[in-house]
Amino acid sequence: MNVDKARDEMIEMSEQVWKDAEQWQRGIHNGQAVMKQIKAINLKLFSTENRLNNADSRKELQATGKRINHLYQCLQRPLATIGNILRTLTGIRDNTARMLSRLTIFLDDETLAKHRIRPKLESSKLLKMLQFLSHRYDTEWEVKEMVVNELERISNSYDLDLAMACWSTCSHAGGPEFAKMMREYYWIIDRRQPF
Repeated sequence: MNVDKARDEMIEMSEQVWKDAEQWQRGIHNGQAVMKQIKAINLKLFSTENRLNNADSRKELQATGKRINHLYQCLQRPLATIGNILRTLTGIRDNTARMLSRLTIFLDDETLAKHRIRPKLESSKLLKMLQFLSHRYDTEWEVKEMVVNELERISNSYDLDLAMACWSTCSHAGGPEFAKMMREYYWIIDRRQPF
């Protein structure tokens, strides 16, 4: 194993951790805005579908049918956007797992196991952080994937509210324990925490 190359890669990993964490947070935040759009359009759809069921004339049926088609077309853009956000989260999750795997291999080397990546960051601390993030991202990603996969099948406001809550509540890659770990990591690498 090329020790110098591994050390350089560990430096890159230590920086990638915070870059990915910030991108994850942006993705979740942007997803919340998109989910609000999806909710608004779906609520209009539910209301319009009720009008379709109560339509008295053929003209009213046609007008309501056109409105429903228009709303479904409007829904496609935010659905595509939330799908793209999920792909970004998938990339972060996969990249974190890859870094964890690489670092685990590096730490089999005695020299690298004792290496200080930065003045306050030992390789063992980076390993713990990657283990923590890999587990948290993976678990949170599963929730987000479920939400995105169900969005096209939502047929009532209860399911819609549940999807909104599942996207917004980040109990795995969010919350006090996650924030504490990130604050500690930012302190170790001498970086100001943006969130």
